Amino acid sequence: MKRMSSKEISREGNGSSPPRFASEALGGPSPHQVEQDVRRILLSQPSLHFASLVVRRIADGVCLQGVLEADEGSPDVSSIAQKVAGVNCVLNHLLIAPNRDLSVHDLPVKG
Repeated sequence: MKRMSSKEISREGNGSSPPRFASEALGGPSPHQVEQDVRRILLSQPSLHFASLVVRRIADGVCLQGVLEADEGSPDVSSIAQKVAGVNCVLNHLLIAPNRDLSVHDLPVKG
């Protein structure tokens, strides 16, 4: 029986591919799980009000996109996201809108 050298052994055709993130190679949380965990922790903050929020996994962290309705005293979104395992870096692409409650005077007048 002929023994194959390491140069002759190929991974092609066996359906496997290298991990995209180091966390996958080490058995850490999947990219989708990290996105879900970051989304969950941000939406659970009572002082943060998102009109929209998209969380995407990037190498070593997440990218945040959407609209955040916030006041000056709102907590730092990036530091909250970094509490999630696998998130070391946060690319914050959130648009910040002033947080204002709608009152009767803000509603459009019908006429």
